[in-house]
Amino acid sequence: MSGFVFTKIGKPSALALLAVTFVAPVIALAKQNNAEGPAQVEKIVVTGTRTPKLLSDSPVSVDIIDGATVELLTQGTIAEALNYIPGVVVTQNQKDGVNVQMQGFDGDNVLVLLNDKPLIAPTGAAADLAQISALNIQQIEVIRGAASVMYGSSAMGGVINIITKPPEENELKVTYEVGSYLGNEIEGEEISHRSQVNANLIFDNWAHQLTLLYSDNTGYDRDNDHSHTPAGNIQKTFVNLNTYGKFFGLKTEIRFQNFTEDKKRADGAIAGQLVNLYYLSDVEQYQFDVMLGNDIDYHMNAGSLVSWKIDFRKMNHKETSGSSTKRLADISLDEISGQFVYSTTDFEWVAGALYHEDSLEQVNLISGKFEVEPTSKRALEAYAQGDWTFDNVETLLGGRVQEDTDYGFHSALRLSSKIELSERLKWRLGVGQGYRVPTLKEREYVFDHSALGYMVLGSVDLEPEEALSYNSTWTFSTNTNDHFLGGFDFESELNLYYTDADNLITTFTDPVLSAKQGLAISVYDNVAKATMQGADISIEFTFDSWAAGFHYSYLEARDGDNKKIAERPAHQMKVNLDYSVVEWDLDTSLNAVYKQDIAYNADQYINGELANNTLTLNFKLQQHINQHLSWRFGIENVLDEHKDETAEQQLKFDARPISSRYLSLGIGYQF
Repeated sequence: MSGFVFTKIGKPSALALLAVTFVAPVIALAKQNNAEGPAQVEKIVVTGTRTPKLLSDSPVSVDIIDGATVELLTQGTIAEALNYIPGVVVTQNQKDGVNVQMQGFDGDNVLVLLNDKPLIAPTGAAADLAQISALNIQQIEVIRGAASVMYGSSAMGGVINIITKPPEENELKVTYEVGSYLGNEIEGEEISHRSQVNANLIFDNWAHQLTLLYSDNTGYDRDNDHSHTPAGNIQKTFVNLNTYGKFFGLKTEIRFQNFTEDKKRADGAIAGQLVNLYYLSDVEQYQFDVMLGNDIDYHMNAGSLVSWKIDFRKMNHKETSGSSTKRLADISLDEISGQFVYSTTDFEWVAGALYHEDSLEQVNLISGKFEVEPTSKRALEAYAQGDWTFDNVETLLGGRVQEDTDYGFHSALRLSSKIELSERLKWRLGVGQGYRVPTLKEREYVFDHSALGYMVLGSVDLEPEEALSYNSTWTFSTNTNDHFLGGFDFESELNLYYTDADNLITTFTDPVLSAKQGLAISVYDNVAKATMQGADISIEFTFDSWAAGFHYSYLEARDGDNKKIAERPAHQMKVNLDYSVVEWDLDTSLNAVYKQDIAYNADQYINGELANNTLTLNFKLQQHINQHLSWRFGIENVLDEHKDETAEQQLKFDARPISSRYLSLGIGYQF
C-alpha cells in the first residue's frame, strides 16, 4: 500500500518534536481559557489504586472508554474498542485471535480484568480479546506501564479493566445483526449473524442480570478455490448471569460466565482425494465468582472509613484443536482473595492477599496419551499501598510479595506521584518494578498446529521476567468559548517511558527444527536483556456535536545485542472522528489506525519485506429512532487492507492483517 513514511531522526530531536507538539496547543489554549465552554464531566475510576477516585484525582494515569462509545463501536467483542486508547497496539495472533501490546510488552504482560478480577487463568498467558464480549459495559479502564505491585504477575506492561453496568431497573433488550464480507463471501455461506439479549430483574432487594450473545461468522475467501481459506467459520456463545444483593447483611455479588467457541477452517485438500482438510478448534470456558463485603463503609471516627471484601473464584478452560491429530488441553484455576481499605481525608491504605492454584494437562485424542502430564503450581501473594495527599502533591507507595511453588520468592515496589502544576496542568510520574513467572503453557504446552503451518513449543528452562519501568505523564485540559470554531473541551497528554527488562520471555524461530519438519517452529526462550523506550502523545477536541482525537506512539524495543524485538511497531498513529446529530439521536464514528516499521525476525523472513506498514479504517453509525427502537450500520476495514496470502511461501514479511472488508446492519428493541 502507499502510505506516508516517518523519517529517522535522533532521540533528542524526536523528544524535542514531541515536546513542541504537546506544549504549543497547551500554551495557545491556556490564553483562551474560558470556564463557560462545554462542561467537562468527571468520571470515577478504580483501576489505578483499586479504590474509587475521580479521574482527575488518580495518582496513576488512567485512560477510559465509556459504555456509550463501546456500544457504538462494537456489539461483539472488545477488540475493536481498544483502538480508541492511545498507546495500545491491537494485534492478530496465528489462531484468529486478538492480543494487545503496551509500551513494548506483548499480551502476556498485559493483564485483562473483568470487574477487577483476571479474566483467564495465568496458565492461559495472553488474553484473547476476541473471546471477551462487549456486553453490558459501563466503561473500560486502561493503565499503561508497570502494575505488578497492585495486580501481580502478568501486569508488567499494563492493565485493561472491563467494568460492567449493575442493574438499576427492570428491562429487556434484544438486538439482531447481519453482515457480509463484500466480494469475498464463501459460496453458500454469504451471511453472518449475531443476536444478543440483555435482561435485568430486580426483586425483593436482589438484582439479577442475564446477558446472552450468539455469533456465527461465516469467514471469507479471496478466490473460488475454497479448499484453503484465510478465515473460516467461527461460532461463539457468551452467557453471563449475575446476581447482586445482601446475604446476612453483607454486600453479595455472584457471577457466572460461560463461553464456547467453534472454529472450522479449510486448510487444503487431501492428496489424491476430493476431500478438504479442516483445522478445527472447540473451546468451552466457565468462570464462577462470589464476592462478600461490607455494604456501607463504616465510619470509625470523623473523616475516616473502612471497607473490606473477600472473593472466591473457580475457572476452567477446555480446548480441543487440530486437524489430522486432535488434542485436548484442560486448564483450571482456583483462587481466594481479600482486600482491606482504610482511608481518611488525606491518607488511604489498601492491603490485600490472595492464594491461587493453576493446573494444566494435554492429551492426544488419537493415541490417548498425555502430551503434557498433569501439572500444577500454587502461589501466595500479598500487597499493600499507601496514598498520601499534601496540598497539591499526591504520593503513592506500594509493594507486593509472592511465593511461588516453582520459582520461589519475588517482590516488587512502586512509587508514583501526581503534582498539580496548575488547575489545568497535572504531572504524574512513577517508577516501578515488575515481574512475571513463566506460565504453565509457556513451560509445558505444545501448540501443534501443523495444519496451519506452525508449531510453538514450551520450554521448562524458562526464567522469570523482571523489569524496572519509569513513566512520566503530563496532562492538560481546558475548555473555551473564545474561538472561531465555537466552544469546545480540549485535552492533551504526553507520556514518556523507559523500561529495563531481564529475561523477557518471547518466541524464537528454530531454523533447524523448521527445516527438518517443514513448518514454522517457534520455541519459548528468554531474552537476557532488553530495553523499551518511547512516547505516546494524545490530543482530543470535544465540541457540542462532534469530537476528534489524534494519538501518536513511538517505540524503540531492543535486546541486549541491540537488535529490534520482533512484532513491535516503531510508529503508530490513531485518528478518531465522532459526529452526532442530536435532533435525530444519531451517532457516527470513523476510526483510522496506521502502523509502520514493524520489527520482524530476519531468520524467518529471509527474503525481506513485502509490506511493512498497514492502514485500517472503520466506520460505525447508530441511531435511536425512539425510546424502544434503534438501528446500526458499520463497515470494518473500509479499504480492504489485507495480507498477501503468498507472503509466507515467499518468505517475505507482510505487516498487513488477515482481514477483509465487512459490512453489517443491525436492529435493536428495548421493552
